[in-house]
Amino acid sequence: MSDDWDFYSLRVDGEPASIFIDLGISKDAPIRSHATMGYLRVLMLRPREDGLSSQDEFDDLIALEDRVTAKIVENGAAVFVGRNTSSGNRDFYFYVADPINFETTAKAAMREFPAYEYETGTRADQEWQTYFDFLYPSEIDFQRIMNRRVCQQLEKNGDNVSNERKIDHLALLPNPKAQAALAGYVQGEGFTVESAPDEPDANGQFRVEFYRIDQPVRIDETVVPLFRKVTELGGEYDGWGCEVSP
Repeated sequence: MSDDWDFYSLRVDGEPASIFIDLGISKDAPIRSHATMGYLRVLMLRPREDGLSSQDEFDDLIALEDRVTAKIVENGAAVFVGRNTSSGNRDFYFYVADPINFETTAKAAMREFPAYEYETGTRADQEWQTYFDFLYPSEIDFQRIMNRRVCQQLEKNGDNVSNERKIDHLALLPNPKAQAALAGYVQGEGFTVESAPDEPDANGQFRVEFYRIDQPVRIDETVVPLFRKVTELGGEYDGWGCEVSP
């Protein structure tokens, strides 16, 4: 388990959902010694009407998570990789070395929380498909996570993220045609192109640097369409930045 955890919102089976995931462990996954996916589904007692967790139950669910996951992963028997909250359930996902031991340990740990109904299960998953195909964020959701982290860092530095200011963006395109297409697109969206060199960079990519006056607090509204357009053109959206505005 790494220290790089984050969350994002999505829909699962058409219902609102929130996934909390260990992003950092992707660098080591799949771990061959832990080739079985194990899950623990806990039925929440006081979910919101939309099936997500309520503030009223927050402390109880965190206490359950801390106690139960600690016991399951003890001595390296399992790796806790994330959880999904939706449809009135909180599902915890692990990769385990011994499926029988996982189920035995999970059931023993849940005895501390008799008010909660639960179920457990396992299945072979050598390539960690549940982690990569279900829990792990899409490229756009990952970009939203990165946007939030930049805003959090700005706030730590005394920024008021509601203030308008110049926000710089960088995109890397595969060829001059795509570069020109993106430059035209962003200009049509009110951005100013600051630089679009004719020559590729050291990696053979064609840069477009551009900016617009916007609010960091609304950065997803700005970045998501840019991300989609750059991806459509075969390029890479390389991020945004701005000065601190107290």
